[in-house]
Amino acid sequence: MRSVVFSAYGEPADVLTVAEAPKAEPGAGAVRIRLTARPVNPSDLLWIRGRYGRAASFRPGPQGGPPTSLVGFEGTGVVDQAAPDVHLEPGDRVAVSATGTWQDYLNVPASEVIAIPGNLPDDLACQMTINPVTANLLLDDLGLTKGEVLLQTAAASTVGRMITALARRRGIRCIGLVRRPRPGPKPSDSDTLQVLTDTSEEARERVAAFAGAQGVAAAIDAVGGATGELALSCLRDGGRMIVYGMLSGTPMPLSPDLLVFHGITVEGFWLPQRLTRLLPEETGELTRRVTDQMTHRHIDAPVSEQYDLSDVTTAVIHAETNPGRGKTLLVS
Repeated sequence: MRSVVFSAYGEPADVLTVAEAPKAEPGAGAVRIRLTARPVNPSDLLWIRGRYGRAASFRPGPQGGPPTSLVGFEGTGVVDQAAPDVHLEPGDRVAVSATGTWQDYLNVPASEVIAIPGNLPDDLACQMTINPVTANLLLDDLGLTKGEVLLQTAAASTVGRMITALARRRGIRCIGLVRRPRPGPKPSDSDTLQVLTDTSEEARERVAAFAGAQGVAAAIDAVGGATGELALSCLRDGGRMIVYGMLSGTPMPLSPDLLVFHGITVEGFWLPQRLTRLLPEETGELTRRVTDQMTHRHIDAPVSEQYDLSDVTTAVIHAETNPGRGKTLLVS
């Protein structure tokens, strides 16, 4: 089978290769999935560059070659083989969140796969275990009420679009900071505002005018750097920011004055760590919620391009040069 790997950290287009690997038999309680679609997510690219929250696991290469690491954190496919003690059957469609989805086959515990409704196509199913889960948990953690104002950076990204859609369903007013005008129909000015980040002072004035006397209650940041600093400066006294990404690759300046005199709270969000705090029943409820949202198209997960798994170099270049235009998928 084909397996996308890398033997040293670096730029994805430079270090990724497609190797041949044997299919392994699933052990007790596990299934072997024949993967059909996987998204290229920012977390995958951070992993390859060595900037993710945990180090890659480099395993000995075949025939004495250099150690390599697998790539990919989510995908979808069909059950190819199941252990005797597993209730799933060959041919069952599933989504999975596990390390190593950028290959043709993957063995995972049956408890870690999600059954896919028949009317959910692969291009959506392969995106259901990371971005929509992140969007729901971020909003849950903020706990904003109807009419409050939420500001977010990278608002044209897949997660950004999901957050906006879900927030509006909760009656939350949304401000999106973007680098370029977002295509498509414009939401009503009464509940959603799009602000370009190229002029900070003008952006702050537009945000303040939209938020009014109540101000911006919370911000969600995926960029850091100057954009994150801009979002932070727009918060009202006692406001809260959750940082879940670092797309700019640069630190976000943070004045102690904001913390001491204005009561601003800044905290981080990392999905793998956040999921460990969920009780089993909470995990089940969240999975059902996300499945329903995607099945009924309450959230948008557009695709910009699809590439065969063997064309992974072209795929990662496309993903990085076309941000905000939908997800790049690796298919087989």
